[in-house]
Amino acid sequence: MSIFPFRQKLRSKIESELKKLSWQVDSEKIVQLLEPTIGIKTKKANSKIRIGRSKLGGLPDLSKDLKWPNLNGFPFAFLGQINLSEIKFDKFNSLPKNGLLLFFFSTNQDDYRYENHKDMHRVIFIENLSELEQRNYPENYSDLAKFEECEIKYFEHFSLPSYQNYRILDLNFTDEDDNLLFEASEIINELTTAGEDIGHQILGNAQAVQGDVNYSWALQSIQHKLKTLAELNMTDQNRVLENQKNIKLLLQIDMSDDVPNFSSFGTDGGIYFGIAEEDLAIGNFKNTYFELQNS
Repeated sequence: MSIFPFRQKLRSKIESELKKLSWQVDSEKIVQLLEPTIGIKTKKANSKIRIGRSKLGGLPDLSKDLKWPNLNGFPFAFLGQINLSEIKFDKFNSLPKNGLLLFFFSTNQDDYRYENHKDMHRVIFIENLSELEQRNYPENYSDLAKFEECEIKYFEHFSLPSYQNYRILDLNFTDEDDNLLFEASEIINELTTAGEDIGHQILGNAQAVQGDVNYSWALQSIQHKLKTLAELNMTDQNRVLENQKNIKLLLQIDMSDDVPNFSSFGTDGGIYFGIAEEDLAIGNFKNTYFELQNS
């Protein structure tokens, strides 16, 4: 049975509920901001998860020729892996049909002070899964990043941009509209049974806890560590404003999730991995972006 009739029914229900809110801007423009999203729910694993399957936490499954990613001699933390053949809700077929995506990030505090965030993570794409092996933690691995292995269940979801995202700013929201944006997200979460303020998700609009992530990704795209447009020359300002429109959410991780015990790391916000549209279209996951936000 096709999943598309259900998808259309769910989206129509969401659109109907959003239009009932007392927006100061045209509610049709709000509806146009909705993006299909792949939600993720976690569950404690009753048994060892088979090599190559989707999971959050635990140990990564890597090909024998791949080294554990690191920066400045410190091994990155492993967040989880996504088996792309298990995903059923990629409406626009944005992702490759097969392969394994693995997500790593830096736990070294000095990196957050001195390094460009773009260098503080790694997304690994493995197309051939026939020679995977599960790796043990390397030396110097942070004990706080030894997360519990848990199962993943995907569900159909939709999302709106965060209140400081460029798409929201373009609509000239009033304060009332900003407040309604949070209420709208709660309605969507209830209708899709997401049940999370942030939540884990693939694709869609990032649910940032500190305004927006596209802006930070755009700064990384020009290899810049500065935080405001005022600190950039006009050429770089224009590049940032343009690039933030072309970088899409790849994976969002809710660090408050206690199932994989992410909260043990001491971060209760979100981790966000982004990718440029053109790189996603050709399956180039060597050029991705990273942001960690605390709530």
